[in-house]
Amino acid sequence: MQLHLTEEQRLLESTVARLFASESTPERVREAETTGFDHKLWDELVQMGIPLLRVPESHGGSGMGLFDALLVSEQAGRHIAPIPLAECIPAAGLLAKLNTPESKTLLDEIGKGACVTFAPQPVDSDATLVLPGAKAGAKVILRSGSELVLLSGFKPKTEPNNLGADAIILAHEDILSRADEITPLAKGPDAVRHFSACVEEWKLLKSALLTGLSNQAIQMAANYSNERLQFGKPIGSYQGIAHPLADSLTEIEGGRLLLWQAAWAIACKHENAASLISMAWWWTTQASSRATARALHTFGGYGVSLEYDIQLYYRRSKAWALLAGDPQDELARIADRLWKRNGQEQPTLPDAGEVSVEFGLGAQAEAFAEEARAFFSANLTDELKAHAHHSVDGYHAGFNQQLAKAGFLYPHWPEEYGGTGKNAFDMAALQEVFEEFNWQRITAPITNQVAQIMMKFAQADLNEEVLPQFAQGKSLACLGFSEPASGSDVFSAQTRAEKRADGNWLINGQKIFTTAANLADYCFLLARTNPDAPKHASLTLFLVPMNLAGVEIHPVHTMQDERTNITYFSDVALDDRYRIGEVDRGVAVMAATLELEHGGDQYRISYSNMFNHALDWARNHNAHGQPMLDRDDTRRRLARVATHTMIARNLCYRAIWGVMDQVPGRAAFGPMSKVFSTEKYQQDAADLMDLFAPLTLEQSNQALGHVEIGYRQSIGMTIYGGSSEIQRSLIAEQALGMPRSRS
Repeated sequence: MQLHLTEEQRLLESTVARLFASESTPERVREAETTGFDHKLWDELVQMGIPLLRVPESHGGSGMGLFDALLVSEQAGRHIAPIPLAECIPAAGLLAKLNTPESKTLLDEIGKGACVTFAPQPVDSDATLVLPGAKAGAKVILRSGSELVLLSGFKPKTEPNNLGADAIILAHEDILSRADEITPLAKGPDAVRHFSACVEEWKLLKSALLTGLSNQAIQMAANYSNERLQFGKPIGSYQGIAHPLADSLTEIEGGRLLLWQAAWAIACKHENAASLISMAWWWTTQASSRATARALHTFGGYGVSLEYDIQLYYRRSKAWALLAGDPQDELARIADRLWKRNGQEQPTLPDAGEVSVEFGLGAQAEAFAEEARAFFSANLTDELKAHAHHSVDGYHAGFNQQLAKAGFLYPHWPEEYGGTGKNAFDMAALQEVFEEFNWQRITAPITNQVAQIMMKFAQADLNEEVLPQFAQGKSLACLGFSEPASGSDVFSAQTRAEKRADGNWLINGQKIFTTAANLADYCFLLARTNPDAPKHASLTLFLVPMNLAGVEIHPVHTMQDERTNITYFSDVALDDRYRIGEVDRGVAVMAATLELEHGGDQYRISYSNMFNHALDWARNHNAHGQPMLDRDDTRRRLARVATHTMIARNLCYRAIWGVMDQVPGRAAFGPMSKVFSTEKYQQDAADLMDLFAPLTLEQSNQALGHVEIGYRQSIGMTIYGGSSEIQRSLIAEQALGMPRSRS
């Protein structure tokens, strides 16, 4: 994954952002409510060549790519620009494709300031259509059967108000009979294909508008929450205000990634490109309505007042989502595009041009994953397969050492510690292979987390002693952070480490949820070393050998068929060489530790695996005489899960990329990926349990058994590694600038 914009794209984005901020103010938007069209703003955009942005230079345009148009559209959405931009840009591209005398004349007119749009739905005698821009005099391209025509001077019987107060007309009568002029533009299969591509591009541009609109609405609400006091505190400090906004920001950022991925997939001619367009359209229509509703709710009673701007966003978020009819119908299209039925044609897609961003893990990671698959196929014996389990019960010391020797345990470590130069993307691909072969992914990631921190903070002689044992797969570590009385507030730890006269330490206390402690050789322990100092200034990290006198491990069994532990430390004598980092400076060490832990990919992989097993089962089993995957309800519900898992993957990969490239603002990437992946995992596991009931009641390690264990696993995953509530608070604080909501 690579999400950096080029210098030219940043310049384009900043230029149009300034224009919309200046020329599409709330006052100007209100002034244009009657027609939904601001002529002055349109003239400014014409001068910049924006309406012809996607038209080739040979036809008088600037020949820019689809991705550039997405950037422009998002900025227009932020300022709810009262112009039919998402319709005019693809309409101009359509005219260039038609390349007829009539279309060339229209392109010339657009270049001089005319507004030409199109209706995304074809003319149907039973349909109620929306004609974008017609209320302000725009010419509108329609598809009627296999023919494309241009309507000019449309005059409805009435001009009712509409939710968006936008440049649209709800046409409840025979459209073609009420136009001043109808000009044939083209006819036949090629014309229909070009029109189809125009509609697909419109979905993406309109989705970008909704993304910008929603993002701005959320930020407006966040800003207001910092200013509005209630009970002596900013309302943004209350989780009831902060957490819904954090959820919506996560959803909207996930939608933006889908949009960018769709443009990239079109450019790369990926087979899933069409499905990504439908996913982006369905998701943004739903997420934007939730976002603006939550934003308006933040303003309380003021939000519904016409003098407040947030209601402008609330109305348009729904109005723009309905221009092509019921957005829920897009779920069926997602399914049709992912799981084609016999004789089903796929839509013609627009030309994307150059797309600078990249998605996926990259060729190197994919090649490494293939090497790992070959290793597992060759070495995972029937005995090991029978031993395999998703929990630490699946740990096998011998195979762990085989993995290490083959370079599949910690290949991303520096060479001096036994690594082979692999990066975080390679490791993400490797973890997916582990899940594919049902091999546990708990002991190695925990040990890796401890080792990574040791490389930064431990004393050299300790690294020389311990890290080779980790690297060879001979030793494991566990985490000793949480305590019965502190939970996610790890900095409230009461486990004491008292410095003795000889400079060494005496440790007393207990830790809970010390997963793999029954297997581990070391515990990465957080302890309080100065009871007189503030709680954040009195913590120190230690690596405690588990074979020391005074360490006791008691099992805790969970409903997920997983064992965790309570670990007791009673007068454990520990040499100072096992201290990690400076005394009383444990917060700095923990900050580095938590950045490694707060990503959601380890949970997302289990989520995706559950979905893949459910999909395979639906393909291969019948119900009422037909394959489950041929049932409309099954297809729509699986399409919803497919969309969620795709967004989860993109958010997780972005979090990995953010850390690798040290991207500004990355602090919120991990919490976003974690909260989205785990919350959607839980919701979709419950829905798939319903969908395939009663077979999902049975516990097994095969087929629908992965849905049943997913239902039991997923609830815990919303808690592990920092609960969803903690993640939402982090998102609100770090991405929206809201007050702390945990004090």
